[in-house]
Amino acid sequence: MSTPSTPDTPVPPDAPVAPTRPTRARRPYRGPVLLVIGAALIASLVLDRSSVLEPTPPSTAATIDAISSDPTVPSASAVSTSWYCAEGTSTPVGRATETILIASIADTRVDATITVMTGGDAPPSTRQVRLEPREQLAVPVSTITAAAEPGVVVEIVGGQAIVSHEVVGQGDLAVEPCARAASTDWYFANGTTVRGSQQFLVLFNPFGDDAIVDISFVTDTGVMEPDQTQGVVVPRRSRVSVPVHDAVERQALVAAHVHARSGRVIAERTQLFDGSVSEGVPVRKGIAVSLGAVSPGRTWELAYGDAGNGGAQTVAIANFGDRPSSVEVAIRVDNEQAVVPKRVTVEAQTVVTVDTEVLAPAGSAYTVSVHARDVEGTSAPVVAEVLASWPPAVGSRSVATSLGTTRTARRWVVALPDLAPGTNAIVTVVNPGTAAVTAALVAFRAGDTRGPTSEPERAIPAAETGTFDATDSAGRVLVVNADRPVVVTLTIIGGAGASQSPAVPDLLARG
Repeated sequence: MSTPSTPDTPVPPDAPVAPTRPTRARRPYRGPVLLVIGAALIASLVLDRSSVLEPTPPSTAATIDAISSDPTVPSASAVSTSWYCAEGTSTPVGRATETILIASIADTRVDATITVMTGGDAPPSTRQVRLEPREQLAVPVSTITAAAEPGVVVEIVGGQAIVSHEVVGQGDLAVEPCARAASTDWYFANGTTVRGSQQFLVLFNPFGDDAIVDISFVTDTGVMEPDQTQGVVVPRRSRVSVPVHDAVERQALVAAHVHARSGRVIAERTQLFDGSVSEGVPVRKGIAVSLGAVSPGRTWELAYGDAGNGGAQTVAIANFGDRPSSVEVAIRVDNEQAVVPKRVTVEAQTVVTVDTEVLAPAGSAYTVSVHARDVEGTSAPVVAEVLASWPPAVGSRSVATSLGTTRTARRWVVALPDLAPGTNAIVTVVNPGTAAVTAALVAFRAGDTRGPTSEPERAIPAAETGTFDATDSAGRVLVVNADRPVVVTLTIIGGAGASQSPAVPDLLARG
């Protein structure tokens, strides 16, 4: 699980940076904290009255845990929240055309300010938009400014909303939630620099001081720390793209650790495949984008997998620690077929891959869970990430990647973009618990706070999954409510390409 950190607000061009207040200093102020929690509890009740499954008030522990660099639904009592989108370009020759997706789940109008930073003393470009209750807006960054390296900050005022972004390149799309805060550390597991591929680590510094970043890489043979990725300066209010394929050449498996020795950044990784044939790997073409994890974990849920459409999928497990990790990779199949878990040992400072298509029964839809545990029940934490590719038979040759999630929640939110003809959207709900779960998917219409469209509820047995076809709800805000903690993900696949990404959890909601 990621370590909570305080969300950041973008710094105006001429304003000094406020010092970070240590968490320890908050301990004496228990009275105000309790008042805030109480306000959040009441607001959560009001907000969720229209939900199919009436959530109950949030817990104090969840309130404390909700502030994180991970994408999470903000508290209903938050005055404002900021979201940070690193990858994407807004010029005709850019590698990944970017569109910002703002999805409101508030009962009232919400104001959003989109700020595009292009570096140093250059004034940022901004646009203000207003969303009706439960409305979703798609804003191409190119309509705000043209920039090869834009970093985007979205500040939400007036209610709960989430922010994702859609990037398009190589005839393929990728959709990924943006970050809630910057961090000193970011981790990625399933990268590659084989022939026909390019890999970029995209570092965004929205603050008033420069950041200095060291990037190390873990391969299947050990650690690499190229000189050109040490002491990388990310200037204030700017974004830098680091071409990993130039620093670590022709490596089949490249995991990365981004560490800011000074300042904090937001890190996303983009992989581009041009369709070239490379020995030992499937032919791949398209774009894949991942937001990094801010810390390793011992349990990862990856709610993706389809062994019936000719695709290929691997899960990379990276151990950035100084001792080996014993890892169990379990396949969860819809039709209750038993699949024997695969156990692998990930040595210190190395990364391994598991071909999940080989483990899953032919033709099955499945999900993957990764547990770092030995005979004593614990093991060194790891980072798990999926990389998938599809042939033209599914509508378009495409690729997708996403880190797993270490969180469960009873409520999840999806910003679903508009879909091209022949492209489908599937929402997968994983029940990792030991008791059955009832889950429902609702799709909101802008301005309608009383009557969201709801799919029939699904009863999901313990350790199984359920799916919802969300294709007809393209361009709308989706919410999954469950009566027990679950994991929710979005898969887009078809004529426009493919994307896999986690939904955004509401850690304050209880069912």
